[in-house]
Amino acid sequence: MLTPAFYRDYRVLPTPWCTNAVRLLFTANVGLARTRIRVEGWERLPPSPVLVATNATQKNDFMAFRWAAHQRGRPCVTVTKAKNYHQAAMGFVLRRVGVVPIASKGYFLLLDFSRQVGRRPTDAEYRALRDHLDRGLPLPDGAPFDDLRRAHRRLLDRDFDPGREDWRAFQRRLYAESLAETLRLSREAVRAGFDVQMYPEGTVAPRLGRGRHGVVQLAWALGLPIVPVGMSGCPDAFAGDSPLLRLRGGDVTIRVGEPLALPPDLLPAGFRPFHPEDEAASRAALEGFVGARLMPAIDALLDPPFRHVEGDTFAGKGTRAFL
Repeated sequence: MLTPAFYRDYRVLPTPWCTNAVRLLFTANVGLARTRIRVEGWERLPPSPVLVATNATQKNDFMAFRWAAHQRGRPCVTVTKAKNYHQAAMGFVLRRVGVVPIASKGYFLLLDFSRQVGRRPTDAEYRALRDHLDRGLPLPDGAPFDDLRRAHRRLLDRDFDPGREDWRAFQRRLYAESLAETLRLSREAVRAGFDVQMYPEGTVAPRLGRGRHGVVQLAWALGLPIVPVGMSGCPDAFAGDSPLLRLRGGDVTIRVGEPLALPPDLLPAGFRPFHPEDEAASRAALEGFVGARLMPAIDALLDPPFRHVEGDTFAGKGTRAFL
């Protein structure tokens, strides 16, 4: 997964036979389950490609959005987490239905730690590693940190030689190289006339949570407006975490908001999307746009049970959201 060979051979545009098969199966499921998928505000979408930012209340809800988009002649690819490619069957499908892989810093950190140490990090260990990566704070002495710093190894077909670079530089290099491929694949889809759908929360949650700034960086790199979309009703319509709809029926409402153009002065000239130093330097501007503009716009498009609640204590999956 996410090796140079993986990206070299990856095809982001949908493979017709697989996409048509998945779409036919989902269409049959919609009819059999008597699920109603209502769409409001579709006319707000401009004719040219956009970045669609949707909430996520069920891990397969992108199928409902993509189905609705196809019904209206709007081709779309979806950005999905790297960890989804670790499942062979899912990875086979994702490579063929128009999906862009994306990896976070947490993904590379956890993958390296679990393979080198043989277990997942504790919450305290993970926080120490992230503070080291993001803020340059020193790593604690002793195990397991010494092993990460000193062991020569390969990760995702890339060498880590502690005599040539430190662990922080290695991790940041992995992240920058991988996200450059995410941008390349996204540009290929946009050039072919596809919208790009992305989840700004970065995880599935019962109510709208905090947005991450990757969505702004991707839109900036692609030169696209961000269209907020609120999806309500998916947890009751889908059968648990399954891509199948419940046979008892259900209602899914997809509401499309007004496109949000990124201010031309939001980021400095020469800003490099997903570059660790540039991310850190522009964090306030990135998070400000997400928190003040994008997430409230999505929130306003949701039914009350799915809207953000201030002080919500939903903890999410912790590090399992990454890997």
